[in-house]
This record gives sequence, structure tokens and C-alpha cells, in this order.
Amino acid sequence: MRACLFVAQQHQQLSRAIDNRDPFKPREVGYYIPAKTGKTDKRCIKLADGKERCKVAIQTNNLEVDDRGYIYIVDRANTGMHILQVTGEARKIANF
Repeated sequence: MRACLFVAQQHQQLSRAIDNRDPFKPREVGYYIPAKTGKTDKRCIKLADGKERCKVAIQTNNLEVDDRGYIYIVDRANTGMHILQVTGEARKIANF
């Protein structure tokens, strides 16, 4: 088991690296926020009064990490796939 967790948080539009060596005090040791592009879809919700509220937002919710320390994230709002490399403190903790 790795001492670093890699998670995607769709509602916060980012991917995080979390040091969990002390499970009672996890701490963030890295993050990535993809940029919006011209292809990023607008997402809308209906309000109680029947009106729609829309915004363009990244919605990354799929994340995989391979044994080399590459992170693959996919955005479901058509922004695309991003391939990241774990570096710095997160890489040392994850021990790739």
C-alpha cells in the first residue's frame, strides 16, 4: 500500500495527492487544477423558481495512477484527458 493517496474531487474541480502516513493527520502534498478549454461544456441546474443557472466548470472524476508515477485524469465536461507525472514530495512519499 502506498503512503500517498491520489484522488479526484469533481465538485472542487481538482485532483489531490494526500500524505496518509499518519491516518489521523492526512495532509495535502500536491494538487492539479485543469484549465477550461473552448470544448469544456456548460453545466446547468434548474432552480426552485424554474429558472436555469449555468456555468462552465471542470468536472474531473476519473483518476488512475500507474507504477511509474503517471496520473491519468479524465474530465466529464469534455475538457479531455490529462496525463500528469508525480513529482516532488508526493513522489518521495509514494515511493515510485
